[in-house]
Amino acid sequence: MKKLKLFAAAGLTLLLMSSCSSTSKSGIIAPMDARMVPSKEIKADLDLDGETQVTGNSTMWYFLGFRVTGGNKYFENLYEKRSLLGGRTSKAQSCAMYDALEKGDYDMIVNPQYINETHSFLFGLIKRYDVLVKGYGAKIKKVYQE
Repeated sequence: MKKLKLFAAAGLTLLLMSSCSSTSKSGIIAPMDARMVPSKEIKADLDLDGETQVTGNSTMWYFLGFRVTGGNKYFENLYEKRSLLGGRTSKAQSCAMYDALEKGDYDMIVNPQYINETHSFLFGLIKRYDVLVKGYGAKIKKVYQE
């Protein structure tokens, strides 16, 4: 009988110690006020060279997902964090834009058009990204708000 009581007490203790619980929190969410805030647009006066096109190119080589050569100067790039997946074409485009701006000594390229080529070697272990950008160079004369 003592063994049965001891066994029942041990079982009840284990049951109480291993029980599950759940927690739920709630709150009041205030609705967002949908008022439009007028913004002042930023405009710029450009000195646009519409006669000649500016070109820039870049070549980047990757082995097993890591960049081996090419592409160490970027103009604008949202994917500068190291990543094994994606962002490589964007990096190559950014390098080509940097090259075009450096060649023409411009502040920006108007209407950039990219030609992207990707080549795979050795069953995709080695990849090459070739990018050519064409556009019209412009210098910024003045920036102002209306």
